[in-house]
Amino acid sequence: MISVCMATYNGGKFIREQIASILPQLGMEDELIISDDNSSDDTVEIINSFKDPRIQLLHHCPCGVAWNFENALKQVKGEYIFLADQDDVWLPGKVDAVMRKLKDGTCDLVTTNCTVTDSQLNVVQERLYTEEAPLSFSFIRNFISNRFLGSCYAFNRKVYHAVMPFPRKVVMHDTWITLYSLLHFSCGYVSEPYMLYRRHKDTVSFLGKKNTHSLYFKLAYRGRLLMQLLLRTIRNHGK
Repeated sequence: MISVCMATYNGGKFIREQIASILPQLGMEDELIISDDNSSDDTVEIINSFKDPRIQLLHHCPCGVAWNFENALKQVKGEYIFLADQDDVWLPGKVDAVMRKLKDGTCDLVTTNCTVTDSQLNVVQERLYTEEAPLSFSFIRNFISNRFLGSCYAFNRKVYHAVMPFPRKVVMHDTWITLYSLLHFSCGYVSEPYMLYRRHKDTVSFLGKKNTHSLYFKLAYRGRLLMQLLLRTIRNHGK
């Protein structure tokens, strides 16, 4: 069983296209769990318009991207978990390509390449990763500047149990999952782009954006993140 987790907030402009790109790639036993952070636009109405029993919509969720995703992740039933953003578009074959690597037992987390577009899906960059990135980046380099996009990857139940729940005050869910997985699990990469990564003024992902946080914030956040990784490692290996 596959579980797709999506976090939404005022995504009415793009979400119909994203859901329509995901559902045909899922089996009838799979699920799409959508956690909505109190959207004030027509996001919820659009989701409900699909009338698909595989969609589970959660309302009145904690504020913030990371906690919105965590809220969806808490409900998963599947052995394999995909993350999805509200404004991207999955390309045909994404689920099959990722599942081939996850099910052969060699990878616990698999990420794909993606095509960067503008808000109207006009191609800006054919491939986000032009080399063997992000896997060519070590843990240290991803710790300094994370190159993984959560919306491009999926992972198995082993990763899920290790990274859940998220530590308090974590800024981005995919940074946490990525770094813990690089330390403790086998990560794989599909070099073909299987997603249209829509970049626009409201894009939440840090990748490709200039980081405007102060040096103090960057150092303090990474120090806290390193401590959280250490504590979670101790907790998981002590079970």
